[in-house]
Amino acid sequence: MQLLVPRQQIELTESLQQCLSVAKQHGFAIDAIELGISPTPCFQIQTDTKTLTLKHNLQHSQDGGCSVDLEFAYQTTLNMTDAALLERTENRILLSVIDEGSLMDVWQHQGETRVIRYSDRSNRDSSDHFTWVVTLLALDFPLEDALTFARAQMNVSRETWAHDFHDFPTPVLEEPRLGVRVGWAANAEQTQFPTIDKEAIGLYPVVDSADWIERLLEMGIKTTQLRIKDASTPDLEQQIQRSIELGRQYDAQVFINDYWQLAIKHGAYGVHLGQEDIEESNLSQLAKAGICLGLSTHGYYELLRIVQINPSYIALGHIFPTTTKQMPSKPQGLVRLAHYQKLIDSIPYAQDLLGYPTVAIGGIDLSNAQQVWECGVSSLAVVRAITLADEPLQVKKAFDALMQPENRDGDKHERRVFIDAV
Repeated sequence: MQLLVPRQQIELTESLQQCLSVAKQHGFAIDAIELGISPTPCFQIQTDTKTLTLKHNLQHSQDGGCSVDLEFAYQTTLNMTDAALLERTENRILLSVIDEGSLMDVWQHQGETRVIRYSDRSNRDSSDHFTWVVTLLALDFPLEDALTFARAQMNVSRETWAHDFHDFPTPVLEEPRLGVRVGWAANAEQTQFPTIDKEAIGLYPVVDSADWIERLLEMGIKTTQLRIKDASTPDLEQQIQRSIELGRQYDAQVFINDYWQLAIKHGAYGVHLGQEDIEESNLSQLAKAGICLGLSTHGYYELLRIVQINPSYIALGHIFPTTTKQMPSKPQGLVRLAHYQKLIDSIPYAQDLLGYPTVAIGGIDLSNAQQVWECGVSSLAVVRAITLADEPLQVKKAFDALMQPENRDGDKHERRVFIDAV
């Protein structure tokens, strides 16, 4: 990958080098990123397959004929009433927008306006902010995460990777003036889902039939999820009802993926929703029914958005490549997972507690589970590691042995988990 800086802003090269150095210190691979000079008046991030062109218009508003993919417009004196704010295009990101004592960054995502809000202290020198955005994009963070994390970095020292919840901006759920309305977020501050004991989750298999639910609960599994992808399955409701009843019989935490109305109808313990499913659900009804709620997230922005509705747990994924589900995002990997977990550990969860329960999911099996567990998550979700195993009970026992508090301590390179009879 080449990260190319325009000659007009060559002074930002040193700042980019420093950002990359900090990323390396905190586990990110930067050796493949080469800094160079852009042949255009714009920044460029070039790979073998694509080029992302960026314009930083604080000092150089003319692009000189350069066709940009993203234009970063710092509007330090812009007020909410200015018509320019509503001139929304897919490639223009409005930054440092002043509004009633706070500031906002505004951009478009697939035709939807997105906004993060933050205080003056996050509005440090715009060049520092921009170089962090560019660095994060070069590290393959999606735009919403690059914008979100760059603001957090403005609140920490130059050598630090931001982890404290109070340093991060807040994704805006409702802002009628900008047309921001996240349907599921109505009355978000009033929703409160039951809490879950982190230590009581354990291994979390995700399976596609009530028969598998029964088999798992007979093994002593205490948390599981029924995920039937095909909504036209003839006995869908019967499978859901039976799984819920099995959860009561075995005093287990059985979550129903997606079918929230049927979950309410049959008194489910919990429901799990993906980001794409939240908009179709009714979180107020779920909360009133006292049903536990797990939500999938794929990065900083989604994580900070959903904690505003107080779910029961947060799923982090997908960690490794997986074939069990078509994923809109790229694998997160272990480095990002560890950083997400540190942030979550600083977020208030129910009364005086800190840190939401977390479930890592996506491509996890016994060959990589130890590394995932060392990231500090509360639970490991597995699919094929159980369902395709010759001896599922032995696999379950191996995961139980691995997922112990002592396996997080000490030098991780010295730890070995010996698995017998698998």
